[in-house]
Amino acid sequence: MSRTIRRKHQRYEYVWVLKDWELFFSGRPNVRHDQHSPAGRKAIAIFHSDKEVTMGSSAPHWYRKIFERQRRTRNNREMRKWLNNPSFDPVFECRHRHDANWAWW
Repeated sequence: MSRTIRRKHQRYEYVWVLKDWELFFSGRPNVRHDQHSPAGRKAIAIFHSDKEVTMGSSAPHWYRKIFERQRRTRNNREMRKWLNNPSFDPVFECRHRHDANWAWW
């Protein structure tokens, strides 16, 4: 099912989308763009595009790759310690599918 069909009759609240975040973070009074102004239409277009990053999206590929490599390195190091000293008690990090995503947020 396409995204367009799923969102066909959705109603959105654009309070957070139309907020001027640059003014907000600089400590000045909050300003909301009109949704029919060029700035407001641009903010809404970015919100509806795939460019918008949300909490539901996953971590970037480069981050997931680094995260997994570090975990593999730590586990290999534990294995090498155990191979050098059989009395050593290794503790491995088990892999979970979404660990990198949880660490990213």
